[in-house]
Formats: sequence, C-alpha cells, structure tokens
Amino acid sequence: MTATVLDQPRKWWDRLFAPSSCLAMITTVDRLGRVNAASYGTCTRVHHEPVYVAFTANVGSDNSRNVAETGEFVVNLPRFDRHSLEAVRVVGLPFAPGVSELEKAGLTAIPSTHVAPPRIRECPRHFECRVEWTREWAGRVMVVGEVVAASVYADCVDANGYILWDRVSPAHYCGAPYGGRFVAAREVMAVDLPYEGPEVAEFLARERAMFKES
Repeated sequence: MTATVLDQPRKWWDRLFAPSSCLAMITTVDRLGRVNAASYGTCTRVHHEPVYVAFTANVGSDNSRNVAETGEFVVNLPRFDRHSLEAVRVVGLPFAPGVSELEKAGLTAIPSTHVAPPRIRECPRHFECRVEWTREWAGRVMVVGEVVAASVYADCVDANGYILWDRVSPAHYCGAPYGGRFVAAREVMAVDLPYEGPEVAEFLARERAMFKES
C-alpha cells in the first residue's frame, strides 16, 4: 500500500527534522533537468527558525555541481530497515553523470512542491531546500540550505506534527571504517535537569521561544 504524504506547516518543520543530524539521500537536478541522488552519512539541522540544514559533498561531485548551478536540493531521510539501507548504499555509488541513481536503487521519484529536484517516495520525510551559501574546504563543499517545504508519511507523526519514533525509525551511518553498518535512533528517554541554578530558567525560556505551537 502506498503511504499518504502530508505537507507540513512551517511551524512544524523544526520538530520534523529530528534527531538534529541524520542519514540522508539528497536529490538535485542539473541544468538539463536530469535527476541526481547521493547518500550522505551526516545531514544536520543548523538553525531552528527559519529551518536551515547543512551537508558536505566532494568537490566536483554531481550533487555539488548541481547545487551550484540550480541552487536547490531535497533532503530525503530513510528509515532503519534493510530495504531502505540497501538503497542508501546503491545511491552512494559513484555512477557516471546522467545515470539515474534512483533507478539503479529501485527508488521512486515524486514531484516536490516548491523546488525542481524530486522527493523520494520510499523515504518517510522530505525537506525541500534552497541554497543559502556554500563554502569549499579540505576537498569538500559545505552546503547550507533554507527549508522551503517539508512533508512526511501521515502515519509517522501525531496530530501536532511530532515524530512517532517507532514508525519513522531514523537511521545513522556508522562511518566508512565500519563498512556497510548503520544504527537506529528510535528509543526515546526523557531526561530531567539535575541542576537548580538561575541558568535553568533562562535556558528553558530560550527553548520555548524557539517553537511555534498550534
């Protein structure tokens, strides 16, 4: 059965990109409209409101060239399940320009709502972005983009846009030294602040101010 994809209101985007750093498949298009996809072990939310996300790509990679040419990308966050993670590994291979990584991995492109690069149907969360700035360093290009639209499977969030962790089942990459290994991030623990100094009130006030409630 095909999952229903819900567009999320802006006030919920920050709570939808969680944990703050995730495994991602990022889609771009070149000037000819050809879709490219690549896998990234780290895609990070770097600002709450507006919501900005960042990733780094190899200098000269298809995605880095496409971002420079078009100024748009889509962050697609996969689940921690074998089929999804096998697709992540295929998308991460160095295919020649013009080869469809999505086709090679058996993934489905669906149109985005605000940008040209597509979303990936098999990923339960999508963040459409426009590039804010890029910086080249150490053979890499850091890309920071502002989220302009976000969507999610209807069964992966509650009525207030908060993630249902057991259903969205975020994944993290263990890193190249570990080969094709990933870890899940779906167990939640609420932790109290074991401190009563004046800094607590200031911190909590700042935390509350970050979020737009219903």
